[in-house]
Amino acid sequence: MLIGLALPLLGFQFNPPGRLQSGVEGRADERDYAPGMRFVLETAPAYPNSQVYMPGGSRGGGGGQCDARNYSYPWWDNFCEPRRWDMPLCPGGTGHQGQDIRPSTCADKRHWAVAAEDGQITHIGSYSVYLTTDAGRRHRYLHMAPETVPVRQGQRVRRGDRLGQVSNAYFDDQGNRVGTTIHLHYDLHMPVAGLGQAVYVPPYMALVNSYRPLVGELEERCPEIPSQGGVIEETGPCFERWGNEQYWRYVEGSGHGGSYLWTNSFINETPSNWARWNLRFAQAGSYAVEVHVNPPHNRAQRVTYMIRASGSEGRLRVRQTGESGWLRIATRDFAAGGDQKVEVYDNADEEGRDLHMTVDALRVIRLDDPPPPPPDAGPPPPPQDSGPQPQPDTGAPAQPDAGADAGPPPRPADVGSSADVARAPLDPNWGTPQNVGCGCSGGIDLSWLSLMGLYGLRRRRR
Repeated sequence: MLIGLALPLLGFQFNPPGRLQSGVEGRADERDYAPGMRFVLETAPAYPNSQVYMPGGSRGGGGGQCDARNYSYPWWDNFCEPRRWDMPLCPGGTGHQGQDIRPSTCADKRHWAVAAEDGQITHIGSYSVYLTTDAGRRHRYLHMAPETVPVRQGQRVRRGDRLGQVSNAYFDDQGNRVGTTIHLHYDLHMPVAGLGQAVYVPPYMALVNSYRPLVGELEERCPEIPSQGGVIEETGPCFERWGNEQYWRYVEGSGHGGSYLWTNSFINETPSNWARWNLRFAQAGSYAVEVHVNPPHNRAQRVTYMIRASGSEGRLRVRQTGESGWLRIATRDFAAGGDQKVEVYDNADEEGRDLHMTVDALRVIRLDDPPPPPPDAGPPPPPQDSGPQPQPDTGAPAQPDAGADAGPPPRPADVGSSADVARAPLDPNWGTPQNVGCGCSGGIDLSWLSLMGLYGLRRRRR
């Protein structure tokens, strides 16, 4: 029987396939029906489990959908959970067609679902998106907010492309809204040998196997920020960017580390190009957040940033024009570990031509004092007979002194000195960022910059 395996970064664990929270028998199928696919949410952590038999569900024993028990490991399979749908592969012949997945928080329209494989968008419904591969495997995504879906029917997409934001959109045949929780329903539909037709297949192990590299990715690719802070380069493994490549411009021979990116800010409800610095801290603490700004591509006055720290997100607008070098944009209390980030978007509310904005390195600087090291208990007292003690002869060769050739200790990350920190104030008319809570009741996200679909963009001024 397969058991859950733990990864050190996020403590990932999962129950065996076929073990359902409803108590009925599921399908104990350990086959990966989509080997090599990408996990269907853009970022970790994620929590597949039941929307019916967990807190906030009709048979969950009370509580709300934002209950912490819904957002913890281990995972639970819910393929074949009791439903009325015909399901040839389920033990009882009926059941749930796929897997329900909660993103990292219960926030509405905040977490992106992405394409599991290259393929074509073959259907877009009131709350559904179908992605079909050339081999005929269909990935179905349900309950994304329709207004956040950036793709169109017939469009070719690549593995990892954004498809929509997780929500609680659900409607009956007459178009009436049906209550559900904020989650992504994901399922796989494909031909199965011996059945003579395409059927819903268990997606659980495909999700497990595609999630492993996602939760391990940050630890493997993105170095941990030391306790005093550090610099995250836009050329390094902790940086990601999206959008139309023709609107990302590269400058060599200038900027921090010898290069930087720039694009244009423009008026629109949703971003076209955006970027992210992923942050993983060795120690919790209060840190200043600074961005490197580079003339002459720093003409925008209302550049939008989002900072996620210690589970809370807030947005702010920053004046780049007139600045050069390190520009402090905020201070935040960050937790130890990952799932923290800074993002920058190209949509704002200022009109004009050539509103260039630069995207370069990001720096975090520790502001509070790190906790003191544990007290030194001193060397242990010598034994009563301090003379040389005989050692047993094990027959093994003597081991070299591990410290003899270890070399000097690693140099701490260069975070600069206070003299070269540009502490330029923000425009007071733009206010301060507000933390955005989760939409636990399924209400509309009222933040002024909900990341919505990329359709309906105004023509950009380039």
